[in-house]
Formats: sequence, C-alpha cells, structure tokens
Amino acid sequence: MSVNMFPDQNNYTTRGSYKKVSYLQKIIKSLHLKFKDCLYVYIREKKQYNKSGITLNGIPYIIHSGADHVGLFSYFLMILGGIAFTDRNNLIPVVDMKNYRNNYLYDSEVGQINAWEYYFEQPGNVSLEDALSCKKYILGQDTAGHQWPSLSARVLYNYDGELDYWRMICKKYIRLKPAVIERLEILQQRAAGKKVLGVLVRGTDFVAKKPLYHHIPPTAEQAIAKAKEVMSEKNFDAVYLATEDKNILAKFQAAFGDKLIVPEANYLDYDYDNPKLLYSYSADRPNDKYLRGLEYLVSMLFLSTCSGFITSITSGSTGVMCLSEGFDYLYVFDLGIYS
Repeated sequence: MSVNMFPDQNNYTTRGSYKKVSYLQKIIKSLHLKFKDCLYVYIREKKQYNKSGITLNGIPYIIHSGADHVGLFSYFLMILGGIAFTDRNNLIPVVDMKNYRNNYLYDSEVGQINAWEYYFEQPGNVSLEDALSCKKYILGQDTAGHQWPSLSARVLYNYDGELDYWRMICKKYIRLKPAVIERLEILQQRAAGKKVLGVLVRGTDFVAKKPLYHHIPPTAEQAIAKAKEVMSEKNFDAVYLATEDKNILAKFQAAFGDKLIVPEANYLDYDYDNPKLLYSYSADRPNDKYLRGLEYLVSMLFLSTCSGFITSITSGSTGVMCLSEGFDYLYVFDLGIYS
C-alpha cells in the first residue's frame, strides 16, 4: 500500500472551488497566531511553582481538554493544537487525560489512569507525574482555546499548505504505544500486496441526531457508488471500510463481497427510531472504553496507509490526513453542514 508524499493534484475532486490564500493573508494569520500565543504564555496560563520540585531541561506545559463526551479524534486534534503551541514556544508538551473526565475513562479511573497513555507515548518524553513535580510548570487552559486543525475540505485537500504543518507536528511528536502498533500490523497483514481504497462513513448519531454545525456525511449508497467508480477507474484491489454502524457495514458487504476489508471492532446495531448519542452506548465486555478507543484509532491509522481515501469531513478524517503522508487518490464529500 504505497503512498505518494506529493499526490497528483488532478486526482483531487471536490464539490466546491477554493481561492488560494494570498501571501499577505498568510502573514496576517501568522502575526495573529503569535499575538494569541503571547496572550497565552504571559497572561492567560497559570504558572505553578514548587520550591522543592525537580528541574528539567525546559518548562513543562500541561495539555488537557475540558470536553468529557467527544470522540478520540476530537481529543486528538485539540491536543495536537496544544502540542503545536508548545512547539512554537519552546515548552515541553505533557498530556493530561488523567485528572479530567473524558470519554475513555470510567468515573472510578479519573485521577488514576492517563487515557492518552493507553494509545500514545508522552509527546515531550516527560511523564505527567514528573511535570507536576517540577519547580516550574504551566498548567494549560482548555485546549479548545488553541488553534487546531480546521475541519474543512480546504484543509483536507491541503490547498494552502496548512496540512503540511500539522503533518510535521505529528511526525515530530506523535508516537504510538506498542499495543496499538501490534494491532495495526495484524490488520496490515490482511491487506499485504493489495492496492487498497479506504472509505470512512459515519452513521449512528451523526446521521440520526444531525448535530448542529457538523458536516453532513454521505449515505452508504453514495459512498458505495463512489467507491465502485474509483475502484474501476483507478484499479484498486480492495476496499477498506471504517464505520461504527452495523447497517452501513452490511450494505458494504453486500456491495463488495470478498473485496471488502473490515477491522475487528464492535459494530453498533443503532436504533434510528430511538436515537441516542454514541457515547451513551457500551458493549458488554471488560475495558469497553479502552477497547472502543483502540479499535477506532487502529482503524484510522490503517486508513492513513491506504493508497486512496474517500471520506466526509470529520475529526477522524482530519486526523487521518494529519497522520498520513498523502494519497494517490483523495475524494472528500463536501455536502454542507447541519443547521
């Protein structure tokens, strides 16, 4: 599953047309970001001091999110924004998903387990415990205040080079836990020697609840039709489907048969007549929260290694693009937003 670092722009297809950002606009954006960073470093952030604390080669910056019911890649993108902030300001990034409620810890585990370290190494090679024991550290505010990758077709198609920046941050700081790598390699073995077209299709509450200001996903039928067209034109050997919805899975199985690759995951038989938010569902298995995150992460990582990618605009697809080196073929369903 080879990928090109610089795919042919002619393979990129989208509904809309986008004007290039001018050099002056880029300068203005850069100055605004520097001004915002200064406000964070010198005014907004809380500096903590321990007279008897340890000394590190730099000042740790504790990154956390105040959101307790969002998906893994919403956390990932917000934290990535915090990591980028530390990179620009010569601080040591330390992620805290231990002392704040989040969707990957049970209430009894808050304050006991760092959910970030379920899946990733600490980006700055400094543990949370050491960071909090330093003579001086900065307790960051909610990461939603930082600039993080925008959810837009413009970013996914990398029209203005913004995606290059986030790929650099990922390459520099994001390192996977061995358990994640092991599970990813098992999935990659199933696709060895094949040119794979990855397809990401959201269902469940993303369709039933129509969350305000979120991007509208394609139907299973729209995604299947596009995948069949691309497989024929670009000579893909197989389709990889990433979805949480058992109904969507069944439709892809009927459409592609043995050409379909799917991950080991807990698919949800969602009740569209009585829709609930996805986080309110749980599987009857030990460590379901951890496993749900693991399955989702491995699926997105596999998508990032496919030769082609068909997707809508989500936190997951944005994370895939940040973690990938590019695709031979990319198609983004840009169908507007719920309003």
